[in-house]
Amino acid sequence: MTEQYFVQQRGFHNIYNDDGTIWGFQFKMCTLYYKGLWLSQFRAGDAIVDGVVYPKETLIWNIQGIDYSREEMYDRMDQYWQVADTATVKVPCPGGLKQGYHTVEIQFGWICNYNAALEPDPNGNTLGIMGPYTRMSTAAGSAHPTERRLLLVW
Repeated sequence: MTEQYFVQQRGFHNIYNDDGTIWGFQFKMCTLYYKGLWLSQFRAGDAIVDGVVYPKETLIWNIQGIDYSREEMYDRMDQYWQVADTATVKVPCPGGLKQGYHTVEIQFGWICNYNAALEPDPNGNTLGIMGPYTRMSTAAGSAHPTERRLLLVW
């Protein structure tokens, strides 16, 4: 079950290599778009954690158990991201994050699925024409903030 926020509480933790070293961290998000979308429509932006920008080119998106770079999603017109499914955003960060609270933000947008042509960069910001969902209101009571304070416990 997804929450009413883009960034989800569950799934926030460090990621370990086989040898036990931490190579990064991950969090989960969903689009909350009313009917889901094809991966070719999704436009991934940067992740910002505690004010540190992790560039969109370095992020790994796991959707339905498959890892994608943002560029790989552009050509996936055969993969549908359901409205209630979460994606896992994997962020390379040697050593990961310390236990405690962290402010997690994700930037993204999408191409409207009623467009005839799906251009990778239709308006210059690389986040599509529906959006960009960057720093939407994060005030209490906001419907869908892209920024959330999460607790890392391991």
